[in-house]
Amino acid sequence: MTEQEHIALASRTLAIDESCWRQLLSQFAELCPTGKESLDHRIQALTRLWNSLSPHAMPPEHHLLNSDCPICSANVRTVVARRIAGQTPLVYGACDRCQLGVLLSGGAADSIYSQPDYYRQRDAGNVGYEQYLAEREYREAKGRRLIEWIAERAARPLKTLLEVGSGFGFTRAGAEQLGMKTAGVDVNPHAAQKALAIYGQTTFTGTLAEAVATNGIQTGCWDVALYLFVLEHLQNPLAELTLAAQMLSPNGVLALVVPNMHSLEREIFGASYRSFRRDHLWLFSVASLQLLLERAGLQLIAAESECNIRLLRGFLTEAELKQLDADCHSADLLVIAERMQ
Repeated sequence: MTEQEHIALASRTLAIDESCWRQLLSQFAELCPTGKESLDHRIQALTRLWNSLSPHAMPPEHHLLNSDCPICSANVRTVVARRIAGQTPLVYGACDRCQLGVLLSGGAADSIYSQPDYYRQRDAGNVGYEQYLAEREYREAKGRRLIEWIAERAARPLKTLLEVGSGFGFTRAGAEQLGMKTAGVDVNPHAAQKALAIYGQTTFTGTLAEAVATNGIQTGCWDVALYLFVLEHLQNPLAELTLAAQMLSPNGVLALVVPNMHSLEREIFGASYRSFRRDHLWLFSVASLQLLLERAGLQLIAAESECNIRLLRGFLTEAELKQLDADCHSADLLVIAERMQ
């Protein structure tokens, strides 16, 4: 990727002007001219610079809201307020104990998920997708890699996949390329129609609870139940995961990919963090996921993180970025769990 391509990617991801990112690069080069400064020094410099440049940051003390953590019942304190043109600011809190991120104010209505526009355009609050269909090849390949990652860490035969929030079927297609039988559930009729048109896949249109209640999806027979950037959108993650556990075969695993509240990007970019969106009710940490899974009758067996958009490339070395992945400090958390014995 060229420098200009990375600047354009960073600008789209953070919803900023390219001039803002160029200014960050210029000022960072002045503070860290060799690139060999200590990691802590570079992180602190980058954080200070972004605090002075961010177009989204608002004083969080102006939006103090009280809440208890729905997972561990500890105090949730306001940590960030994000300015959105023409809309109510987004206010997020973080649990003092398990580090769960909680959207306290400014959320979108649930009805957005069933609208065709959800897969056609992204609004000012970062809700929806741009060029979703155009990214078919990329998303298929990414889905296949994800299934391979799950299979390696689950260390057991995986022949069937149930994806909740399956969209246009890209990840299911990746799994099918590996010889798996798949099924999908999605609340968006437009997405279900696209999956049928592109791949001939049938998708239950509705929630997983509705699918189970109407016998649209069979329980107790799936080697993998996958939630790929879905759990953060749901009002009641505990109820969903409890039901998901019932979908698994005796040796089945649950796989989750969710935005990471405990990522270094979140600490650096603050209110501009890519996962602070009107449709993200929760941002997770490994600690909060472990507690949530245990309450749903599941136990965590693997956890890593990744970042498909390396915004910190150029500020951190490749070795440092890979260490963030291993330490679960990159932007996306990947976890695998199994039913408790």
